[in-house]
Amino acid sequence: MNETTVSVSSVRAVLHYLTDQKTLDETTRAALLKELEISESLLDDQEARLPITKYHLLWEKAKALSNDPAIGLHVGQQSISELMGLVGNILVHSDSLEQGIEQYVRLFSLVNNGIELTFDKQGRTSVIEFHHHKPEFYCIQDMERTLALAVQRTRQYVNDEIRMEKIGVAHPAPTYADEYEKLFGCPVEFDKNVCSITLASRFLPFSPTQKNPYVRSALQRYAEAINTRLFKRKIGDKVKDIVLEMLPHGQADIDHVAQRLHMSRQTLYRKLKKESLVFQELVEDIRQEKALEIIKDKELSLSEIAFVLGFSELSAFSRAFKRWTGKSPKHYRNEKS
Repeated sequence: MNETTVSVSSVRAVLHYLTDQKTLDETTRAALLKELEISESLLDDQEARLPITKYHLLWEKAKALSNDPAIGLHVGQQSISELMGLVGNILVHSDSLEQGIEQYVRLFSLVNNGIELTFDKQGRTSVIEFHHHKPEFYCIQDMERTLALAVQRTRQYVNDEIRMEKIGVAHPAPTYADEYEKLFGCPVEFDKNVCSITLASRFLPFSPTQKNPYVRSALQRYAEAINTRLFKRKIGDKVKDIVLEMLPHGQADIDHVAQRLHMSRQTLYRKLKKESLVFQELVEDIRQEKALEIIKDKELSLSEIAFVLGFSELSAFSRAFKRWTGKSPKHYRNEKS
């Protein structure tokens, strides 16, 4: 599956909140689903998925219908067991909070495959980061719900004394920013590069209060089977997506890419070799393809294009472009105009 999608469990959560708040009744719910071209049979299918564009449109409609700009935070606070998806249930039945977070990070594609998570234990604190594959995959309401739900479930199913150290949010402070600190009970930083949750590492050994290892094991096998069936992509395609994202930040090297894929550089080299790929050659091909695509955009200066492609200097980009095409970027652009 190459399409970017979300689990239908997220859709059910939004609809449940609107119904619970008396924003939707049977008639208005049916009208909303018809407008979004979502069938009731889809909502009943536990493995069903919805295109991310349609999911984001649902959030826009929900915000307008409820007249509640903070609806994402409010939906995230309704931690109802019947609405919990597969990945949430695995976390609840894990042996420890740390194990649950690791599974949550690894299987998050089942929730939303437009976002990739990382989990970094930094000694006294540990950090979960949410990396969106493309800017258009970022939805404020969805991220507010995701962050609120993660914190809410940690307190509800592990230990209600757990407090976060810090929350990072990758959008500007909204008019209801004061709700964030009331909800999370910790400092909140807006306009960050990525959304993140920082908590004290001392909480990681805590065990969920209702854990069941047999249930977790069964759910995990089920999740792995679905994950493989839906998202089995070639490693080269995954590397390409990450490199394109990291190029402007100067981080498109083997170590950073391997870290994003949760593997060692040796493992990444080995997996690429199985697909007859070499990392540096792959990066070179990606840069060339991207360069030929954006060189046509006259609104971008050559220096800006060099930056987007991860070159520290215009001269380095010019040499590479001449190697690819036999022409300077300026000459090539003039010919295409």
